Amino acid sequence: MEKINQVIEAALEESNIPYAAYAVTNSKETLFSGSVGYEDLKKTKPLETNAIFRIASMTKALTTSAFMILAKEKELDLHSPAENYIDNLKNLQVASVENDEIIYSEPETKVTLHQLLTHTSGFGYDFHHETLSHLLLDEKIVDLLDKEGKFLEAPLIEQPGKYWHYGIGLGWIGRIIETLSEQSLNDYMTEKLFKPLDMSNTSFDISTIGEDRLPKIYSIEEDGSLIDISELMSSPQIDKFAYGGGGVFSCPDDYAKFLRMFLNGGKVNGENVLSIETVKQMTTNQIGELNVPFQPTFNPSIIAPNEWFPGIEKKWGYSFMINSEDVPNRRTKGSCAWSGIMNTFFWFDQQKDIGGTIMMQIAPCYHEKPKQVLKRFEEAIYKSI
Repeated sequence: MEKINQVIEAALEESNIPYAAYAVTNSKETLFSGSVGYEDLKKTKPLETNAIFRIASMTKALTTSAFMILAKEKELDLHSPAENYIDNLKNLQVASVENDEIIYSEPETKVTLHQLLTHTSGFGYDFHHETLSHLLLDEKIVDLLDKEGKFLEAPLIEQPGKYWHYGIGLGWIGRIIETLSEQSLNDYMTEKLFKPLDMSNTSFDISTIGEDRLPKIYSIEEDGSLIDISELMSSPQIDKFAYGGGGVFSCPDDYAKFLRMFLNGGKVNGENVLSIETVKQMTTNQIGELNVPFQPTFNPSIIAPNEWFPGIEKKWGYSFMINSEDVPNRRTKGSCAWSGIMNTFFWFDQQKDIGGTIMMQIAPCYHEKPKQVLKRFEEAIYKSI
């Protein structure tokens, strides 16, 4: 653990990133965890060991796991139209830009549950897609900071099933969970996932785990300096909306328990939280010949353009990116991973029986500096095993 701390300390120092917290697990136990750095830029306040992080899109894997539990209970057909379960998904339209004008057309097929789970539904994010960026500028849609979830009302930007576009589909999955379970998303996920995994520091509702435990969020400016943007990223109001694609608060120790469940074939303390069949579904390619591509940006202050592991084919399971080849000195072929917009990262490697998460709170997402911290951390883990 001391060696890992030293590696992270050096990486943070070189990258001018103030802090990070991490945890590493195998299928049996958390091997080590810790926190490094300072919450304040004057380096007078060390990052608390019990810090809670806005894990953003790392929520998606949690929501998907909860949905897979519900789907098994309700015997849902994952390839059935999603509108069968929630009326809001009826009468969808596909938006495109032609001659600087927004044109709408009818979708050729119905959006399915499977497509919502795999980012092949045609939904997107405004910071990744020109059409949605255009609609946002014209105030035809709202951004992700909307506390009532009205951003889910955005149109499709591709025909269902045609392309992989990272987007808001898991928000709709969260709404479907609420409709079919007749519970709030937070209550359902707490009952089916967080409590069985003993994730006591994980919730959509920060008031239950302590808002004072949230560290400051910083933005990397063009000159490399940092500014505090915490006030711009206030916590969502749980009574209004829990976003299944990005609303959870958690910590590395808790998330490592979630990763350990997958390394254990879905078992926690000898009991199946997920069936082995569900784990296989979630951790194998679900998008056929499609690939996870380069992702452009239309809002560079929030997210940088990014491609994971250029030259290596990436597939998508149910909420996990899957690398189709070994990544040198890092994860092996078939490993599952994803991240959150504030530069929180995770992966688990079933071949090597190892999983890890490292959490920062810094913008823009996928900036080379936090990606370098992840790389150094991951390489140190694999060197140690």
